Amino acid sequence: MKTILVTGSNGLIGSEAVEHFDRQGHRVIGVDNNMRQIFFGTQGDTTWNLNRLKRSTKNFQHVNLDIRDRNALDELFKIQSLRIDCSLRRAAFP
Repeated sequence: MKTILVTGSNGLIGSEAVEHFDRQGHRVIGVDNNMRQIFFGTQGDTTWNLNRLKRSTKNFQHVNLDIRDRNALDELFKIQSLRIDCSLRRAAFP
């Protein structure tokens, strides 16, 4: 099993990537902080998609952090002892 890191995992393309790699049997770490809600209000909220992913996947783990926060990313890698085999950046920068 490979470990795949997907940033922007709650969004349209990121969530499709999460589902694809999960179906392939890989461990998927999804990073998303639902920034769309801040920019676009309740219509931009992606919590519904996160909840859908949690229900429909087997090897998906969500991490709520801002990818611009280098310290938070460093902590993620330290805590998880992550060895990333592949990463997909689907997160948009504001």
